Amino acid sequence: MARERATINVDIWNDDDWRDCTDAAQSLYFKLLTHADLSYCGVADFRPGRLAAMTREQVADDVMIAAQELADKHFIVVDQDTEEVLVRSFLRWDGLLKQPRLAVSAAKAFGAVASNKIRAVIVHELLRYKRENPDLSAWEKPQMKTVLRQNSVSVRETVTQMEWAFAQSFGERYAQRYGHRSDQTSGTAQTGPTTSTATSTPTATSSIEDAADPAAGYPQGSRLRVVGNDMASMEVS
Repeated sequence: MARERATINVDIWNDDDWRDCTDAAQSLYFKLLTHADLSYCGVADFRPGRLAAMTREQVADDVMIAAQELADKHFIVVDQDTEEVLVRSFLRWDGLLKQPRLAVSAAKAFGAVASNKIRAVIVHELLRYKRENPDLSAWEKPQMKTVLRQNSVSVRETVTQMEWAFAQSFGERYAQRYGHRSDQTSGTAQTGPTTSTATSTPTATSSIEDAADPAAGYPQGSRLRVVGNDMASMEVS
């Protein structure tokens, strides 16, 4: 069964990390969250050219820059080797884990994820959510039990270092747009895999939805329908 809408937490606008994101990064987050191919475990294909084609006057380079920004702030996890991207707090806020049948769908979708890096982060997020909501019947499903036994890695222990296949001037473009320049975005092309799980602690500060704070949030977008006091849903075309 295909997804028809995306559920978000409007409290995202109280998150300093989110408010510090550029328009391009926030727009990419909305695009991923509402993408028709986003799976029940929050994973979609990461193909910058195709994502750029969904927006007028956007090119693949723009998507790569925005994705690096979102990854640095832990809103997404990208694995370029497998061409996959995880919207990290999707499972937390979509509400499907409160529906046993959809929880099974999420577990099945997990099996289709190729990236070991993304798989480990998904398991970590599920274990966090289980600690906060231990009474959900979803945890008793055999498929979910299998998922929870897999390797678990906090997003804080991962590094997304995009492989830049652009001109030497890319670093200057990034600095002009975002006000800083790092080794991860220096404009030097990488020749090997750069998205494997790392054990060092990232220097970027975590968002309100990071591993230390369960009060995670989703961004707010167009076509919103308010549900209660703090939630909204966004239609997915």
